[in-house]
Amino acid sequence: MNVTLGVPRLKEIINAAKQISTPIITAKLERDDNKIVAQLVSIELDMDIIDKVKLNVDAFVVRNAILKGTRGVTRNATLRLLDEESVLIKKGSTSKLRVVVPPPSTKSASSRSEKPTSDYFIMQQLKTVLPHVIVRGIPTVHRAVINESSKDGHASYNLLMEGYGLAEVMGSPGIDGLRTTTNHVLEVEAVLGVEAARTQISAEITNIMNAYGIGIDTRHLMLLSDVMTFKGEVLGITRFGVSKMRESVLMLASFEKTTDHLFDAAAHGRIDEIVGVSECIIMGMEVPIGTGLPSLLWKCN
Repeated sequence: MNVTLGVPRLKEIINAAKQISTPIITAKLERDDNKIVAQLVSIELDMDIIDKVKLNVDAFVVRNAILKGTRGVTRNATLRLLDEESVLIKKGSTSKLRVVVPPPSTKSASSRSEKPTSDYFIMQQLKTVLPHVIVRGIPTVHRAVINESSKDGHASYNLLMEGYGLAEVMGSPGIDGLRTTTNHVLEVEAVLGVEAARTQISAEITNIMNAYGIGIDTRHLMLLSDVMTFKGEVLGITRFGVSKMRESVLMLASFEKTTDHLFDAAAHGRIDEIVGVSECIIMGMEVPIGTGLPSLLWKCN
């Protein structure tokens, strides 16, 4: 499984990108000591290797998928023309189907001269769309790879899935949902909440750095995770995310587009309390953290 690492992956995490290069879902199996069980979970239809991967799919399942579609997937307009008599199963066979062009009553041809042309184009459209009919599995998962690892001399298996759909994978039969994760932080937030996303940010950055033998103090990662999630949602360290994090004009001006923020604040008469780190440094004031936090008051009486 080819996974994006290095600076590109780090930018995806810090910027809270909605679309990432290689979204990977790591699915733990309830029976992780049996490779056959791993082959039976979340694999899309491929007629050439059905016997090899032991999929419980036959002509009747495929016919039902063609006629009724898969939940959550919009059916193609050409497939909607097909009826019960258009998809036939060869008598005595569980692997051969015949898809025929719908009868003329279901088509929109206005004259007899248009029927041959319509039939031809419909056949070509069917030839194009039928290989993309999803019989079983999760439409947003493009491929799955069986990952083998060894622990205490015993082989253990899990699935690495490229794509989205964490909630669907967690609810699949044979999957241990409590130990299933994804590297897409925003999907973690949507499915499991902002606290899980906060933990995942630290874990993903740690994985990237460990791949290059770089160690980072956990407190730095916790601080970054807190900054990105303290508003109750995952916000990237970008001009749009920072503008949602802080109300301070000087803090925004110290990040990007300095003159734009200052002119906008002057035009609207905004007031800056100067209590944050960036603002105090800009104004040459003592930062109200650590030893700068306590104040000394003089009693007058």
